[in-house]
Parts: sequence; C-alpha cells; structure tokens
Amino acid sequence: MQAIISCIKLLIFGLWSFISILFGAILYLLRVQNGMEWIAKHFWSPFVIPLLGAKLKVSGGNRIDPKESYLIMANHNSFIDIPVLFKSMPFYTYFIAKKELRKTPLLGWFIEAYGMIYIDRSDRIKSRESIAKAGDLIKNGKRVIIFPEGTKSKDGNMGPFKKGGFHLANQANVSILPIKIIGANKIWPNKKPFNLSFGTIEVIVGEPICPSTLEGKNINEKAEFVRNYILSL
Repeated sequence: MQAIISCIKLLIFGLWSFISILFGAILYLLRVQNGMEWIAKHFWSPFVIPLLGAKLKVSGGNRIDPKESYLIMANHNSFIDIPVLFKSMPFYTYFIAKKELRKTPLLGWFIEAYGMIYIDRSDRIKSRESIAKAGDLIKNGKRVIIFPEGTKSKDGNMGPFKKGGFHLANQANVSILPIKIIGANKIWPNKKPFNLSFGTIEVIVGEPICPSTLEGKNINEKAEFVRNYILSL
C-alpha cells in the first residue's frame, strides 16, 4: 500500500513540476521580473511539500535579516530539502546545482533560466569558475544555498563538509547562514522513492556566522567549525 500511495504522490509531483516549469516558461518569455523565483517559492513548493506528506516547522527564523545577503549552508538528506528551503526562507534563493542536471529535459532549462549555478565537480578549473560566478551573485545581493556535504546523506547522518563552499564563502565575504533540516529523510528517504511517508520537517536557523568569526582559520578548520555548529542546532 505504501508503494502505491508513493507512486500516486510521485505522479502528481511530476505533473505539478511540469506545470510549474511551463508556467515559469511563460513568465520568462513575458520577461516578468523574478517570475521564476516566484514560481519556485510561491507556486511549486507550497503544493509539493504537503503533497509529499510533510508539515513544515521553522525555528529561529527571527535570526534572518531579510535585507542581508547570505551564503546559506544546510545539511542534505532528501530531495524534499529543496522545496523546503525555497518555502522557508523569507527571500528568493538560488542553488548551486551539479552539472549533470543540465541534461535533464525541462528541469535543466528551468534551472539555467532561473539563474542558478552549475558546478562541474570533476573539473577543478571549471569548478573554481562556478564558485567565482556564485560569489559574484552573492555580492550582487542574491542568497545562494549550498549543501556543503556535496551530496545527499545515505544514512541520515551528516557527512563531512567539502571545501568548495568555504572557498565560495571567502569569495563572497558575507555571513554564512547555518541551517539544520530534521525529518526530511523520513518523508522522502534517499534513493527510496517508493517509501514516501508522513511527518514534520523542522528547519532550524542558526545565528549567522560572520566572516570575522572564521578569520585566521584555514579551509578545513572553517568547514569543521560550521559543520559542528550545524550539528549542535
């Protein structure tokens, strides 16, 4: 029964995502300002989160200054982390996506038209170029989200943080907004799309970590500091 319900949810999820992309294409062609961002935050996410069986709870949201630029770092357990972060942040957000998604029909176009950054983790030079581009986005006032683990957790435990996000933090020179997501792997377990369940996803927002706090630390020390802070939330 769980597998059947999961199939139905995924079918509706795919259909709504398709409709959202088409709607986004219309707004894009009409050159509606922030049209793609509006689709992701106010049209797609609010529907798919309850569809997938999740209730959203945000703690520490008062720690976010909607006028500030941030590099947002969050743990990553499930695909549902993406709509959850779109919905829970008080501003439009941009993700750093792996380059493989560029080849995905429709979705690849949407990601690129949205203005997100593709990163090629297999090519160090291209990876650095992507990081520099993302740094410029943040400097220009956009809030970029990165999952510093680099991939979804296999067992729900937080993995080690990769260095790329902290090179980006150096490039952007803005505060890191640390976020811990709890419960997402229960709703949509990693690599188990037919085991969708129900429950609450809690987004815990930590105190922003300003550049001066990390001053004097090397990349590895910065990564460990932020990881330990997120774990403590």
